[in-house]
Amino acid sequence: MKKKFLLVLLLSSMLATNSAFAAGNAKPTQVSSSNQQQSKSNLIRNNIFNLSDQQIKNAIALGAHDYNHYTEFVNSQNLKIIEDKMGIWQPNVNLSTPYFNIVMFSFLKFNDYGKYSFAEAKKFSNLYKNISYITFNVGALGDSIDFADTVKVVLVQGDKVIQPLEIRIDEYAAHSKFWPDAPAYRNNVDAKFDIKKIDFSKEAKLVYMYAGKELSVTYKVDFTKIK
Repeated sequence: MKKKFLLVLLLSSMLATNSAFAAGNAKPTQVSSSNQQQSKSNLIRNNIFNLSDQQIKNAIALGAHDYNHYTEFVNSQNLKIIEDKMGIWQPNVNLSTPYFNIVMFSFLKFNDYGKYSFAEAKKFSNLYKNISYITFNVGALGDSIDFADTVKVVLVQGDKVIQPLEIRIDEYAAHSKFWPDAPAYRNNVDAKFDIKKIDFSKEAKLVYMYAGKELSVTYKVDFTKIK
């Protein structure tokens, strides 16, 4: 009887030890997985905002072409619509990045028979290093001169809704290409989001609300496809 009791006690002790060992090992595994996810996010973020010299040279070369070539690149960087509740007046949206802007500056210089230098591009690119926010540029359209005063923009990632740090608009709306027909006005809406709240390794959705959810357009954000 005594031997049986000791055997049960030994087995119970072994089970408790194994359970504690398993529980102790679970945390490092979770931490390791979290670290890997963060590393992946940082890698994608750095590829967008911390350009190498070669990336800068590629962007300059890409911009030094005709208008059709330039607009082809711009269109490739505009976010794709995945849900449209407006049906009309959908704005073009892109993420402000050093690569995108260097292509634009290079094109503007090229269009005036000039050349955007590597030194200029490098200096501009450095402005994006260690940034605390990212900016989505929205080319919003509306039918009143002050329509942009009430537009809203949010970023959705999984179950998380990320509110903008700030939404900036032009002080005065400009006539759109449709003027005097609707939509007669255009305004540049810049929505800034806290970079620390974003996982660049996961897809997100940008929601532009002209007048609440009922009049909104949702765009797919795949950071791996953005230059």
